Parts: sequence; structure tokens; C-alpha cells
Amino acid sequence: MLVALHKSLKDVQLAVNGLVVVTPALETLMDSLLDYKVPASWGKAYPSMKPLGSWMRDLQTRTGAFTGWIEVELPKVIWIPMFTYPTGYLTALLQTRARKDGLAIDTLSWEFPVQTQSLSSFTTYAREGSYVHGMYLEGAVWDAQNGHLAEPRPMELFSPMPVIQFKPTDQKKKFGKGYSCPIYMFPFRSGSRERPSFVISADLKSGRVPPEFWTKRGTAMLLAVG
Repeated sequence: MLVALHKSLKDVQLAVNGLVVVTPALETLMDSLLDYKVPASWGKAYPSMKPLGSWMRDLQTRTGAFTGWIEVELPKVIWIPMFTYPTGYLTALLQTRARKDGLAIDTLSWEFPVQTQSLSSFTTYAREGSYVHGMYLEGAVWDAQNGHLAEPRPMELFSPMPVIQFKPTDQKKKFGKGYSCPIYMFPFRSGSRERPSFVISADLKSGRVPPEFWTKRGTAMLLAVG
């Protein structure tokens, strides 16, 4: 992705200076940049609805996260939006638990304890699964004091979600509680046939209202808000 991006930008510079022939593909790329849009050839890497400036900052954050993982250490809390396919990371967590306990992976499910600590205070890895951050609630806010979903504040479309532990658990020990909140990669929830937006559903405490209230509200968590 980065190699292709750098090559295309170099081609644009050469084209502007009249040193290469402007092909239809290069002209389309230049038009996208002039319109402040992400070129289609770049957008194939991962789905996003961000304009060019926000998309570039997001790309820098993603590459920085992976560079830190490779060169320093595995983060104590994973910024899950950095994955092109978050479901692949979640499947790896299930496989790790299955191998550890000698269980079949299809007998495992999930628990989603919402953490009360701030992101900077995590100094150890999760004993089971992984701590995850980077998600936003749409249609609700998280009442950290009482530990459940609550009405959003006026004019607030999205609100950051605290760190959540994605904890693999035996299905026999899992009890359905609260609202089964769907998690999507970006606001266009249906995604496409090639790249679905849905990731997983997380059980969250519904608070003073029944879970059906949040279902009708269309409450969900998003990995990106633009």
C-alpha cells in the first residue's frame, strides 16, 4: 500500500513537470487529489469514508501503530481500527484460548467487560483475550460512573467508548445480558459484498431501559466515524 502510494505521488510530480505521459489512470488520480478525495487506487487498502486529509492522518496512525508493535513491543491495549480485517485478530484470540485450554474453537464465545481505567494506566496485558480501544458509540453514550449505556448529550452524534476487554469464554459459562451492540468498521453499516462492515456484537449493559430500546435506536459501535 505505502509503496503504491509513494509511486503514484512520484508519478504525479513527474506529470506536473511534464516528464511523463499523463495516462487515464494518472489523470483520475490527479483529479481525486484536486477534489480532496482519496483516490480509488488508494482506497482499496481498507474501507473508509474519510476525506483525503483525515484519511492521510489515519494512515499515519495505522502505520505508526504497526511500527511500534514491530520495533518496540505488543501494545498493552490494542487500537483495533488499525486492522484492515479486525475479525482476523479476534479469530486469533479465540485460537490462542482454544489451544491453551485444549478446546474446540467453535465452543468458545465472548465476554466484553468494559474497563474503568484510563487508557494510559494499563501496564499489563489482559490475562485472557485482549484489551481493545478506539471504538465510538453511535446513538448512546457510556455512563462510566454506573457502567451502562445512557442517553447521548444533545447534538452529540458519536462518543468514545472506554477500553473493553475482548475475553474468549466457554459458551456454557456465557449468559446473555443487556444489549447486543453491533460493531461496524465505519458508518456505512452495510458495507459491500466484498468488504462487509459488520465485525462482531458486544454485550453491553442496557441501563435503565430494556435492550429493545437501544435496538430501536440503532445504537452501535464504530471503528471509524468518518
